[in-house]
Amino acid sequence: MVSYAALLLAAAAALSRPGLAFQPPISAGAFPRAPATIMASSSTAAAPTSEGASKSHLYDPVERDARYGRGDVAQYLLDLDAEGATFDFCGGMMFQLVLSDKLKSHLATVASQSDDQPIMHPASQPLMNRIPNYHKSAFADNTSVFHGRELRKIPTANGGMGFVLQLSYADPAGATSEVDEAAGAVAGKGAELSWNGKAVDPQGWSAEEIATYDGWRGDSFRTWRNGATYEKEGYATFGAEFGPEAFGLNHRFFLHLDGQDRMWLSAEDGCEGTPSEGRSLMGKLGGMLFGK
Repeated sequence: MVSYAALLLAAAAALSRPGLAFQPPISAGAFPRAPATIMASSSTAAAPTSEGASKSHLYDPVERDARYGRGDVAQYLLDLDAEGATFDFCGGMMFQLVLSDKLKSHLATVASQSDDQPIMHPASQPLMNRIPNYHKSAFADNTSVFHGRELRKIPTANGGMGFVLQLSYADPAGATSEVDEAAGAVAGKGAELSWNGKAVDPQGWSAEEIATYDGWRGDSFRTWRNGATYEKEGYATFGAEFGPEAFGLNHRFFLHLDGQDRMWLSAEDGCEGTPSEGRSLMGKLGGMLFGK
């Protein structure tokens, strides 16, 4: 992810020069101020259930535990999605959380029966490579590790910065094995194991994303995809959901707590965010730049 400080300097410079359009580098995405929802899709954020109701249970650890305990993480994730909640990455980069339809359906079932709940790993495991049974692979099980993407240039994303963090459903039948391309056990660069899960979520990882995943490497060494590529690989509704200029990068994610009991959604490369109270300074600057 791009440096928050660099984004702040660029925004400040733009504000000081009236009449100039702010043009961030492609890796930074765009900074439009967001309406309440993304584009029309059942997988995107719903309108808040009550306009004036407090949403502090989404980001305050005490109120979160009072409502969900430590057992109903599935419902917590569903509520974060339904409220269009944003996660504060890198001290100010606001990503709206969006769950795929298939993952939401899975989590709704889990929430009603209390089995196979997503795991919030302890504060002693702040990096993915510290969780039990970690290997560099495309493996995900929808409990300990999730498939997901960071998506950019989405003009309607909450948070005012055009950023979305999408989580999707992974094939529960997938299994890991030693990398052996001759035997069809392929994996991304630097992988320790191959994972044979299929592309079972229409909005989730494609077969190509699974086969080439290398999220332990730096973003600049990895393959970013635009809307045309996503749709060619099977995500037929990508453009309709996120707009014609959206692009992204797939990551594995996991949940963990910190010493203050806050929940963090962390990518395999170490970038992470926690549910935010609202827009950051950068989000406000983005709104100023775009007249919102």
